[in-house]
Amino acid sequence: MRAAGRASTGLLPGAWIVRDVSSASPQALLEAAADRVALAAMLDASGRHREAAESLRQALLAYERVLGPDHYEVAGVLQDLAGVAERAGEPERAAALRARALHIRRRVLGHTHRRSR
Repeated sequence: MRAAGRASTGLLPGAWIVRDVSSASPQALLEAAADRVALAAMLDASGRHREAAESLRQALLAYERVLGPDHYEVAGVLQDLAGVAERAGEPERAAALRARALHIRRRVLGHTHRRSR
């Protein structure tokens, strides 16, 4: 079922995700990205790895667009996407995503921080 700018998650009755967000509002893009990350966690937990990965890719694009490609939040989404790739049977992709996330964390936090190891 679709409503203007919304799409059903297919997980719970009445659970919706924002589908179309104005590119003029960085805050709206970030909020929609956070919703997509949360949706991805639910999809992944229910075994819907491809849909989870797509939701995370959309969130990643928004975070990179608004915050930049080397922001700490981008590293978190990359880490989540790596986990989904691993569970979907894509270990090489997962390793590449984790490496990029680690690179960002090291640039942001430094090499000695516990989250950069």
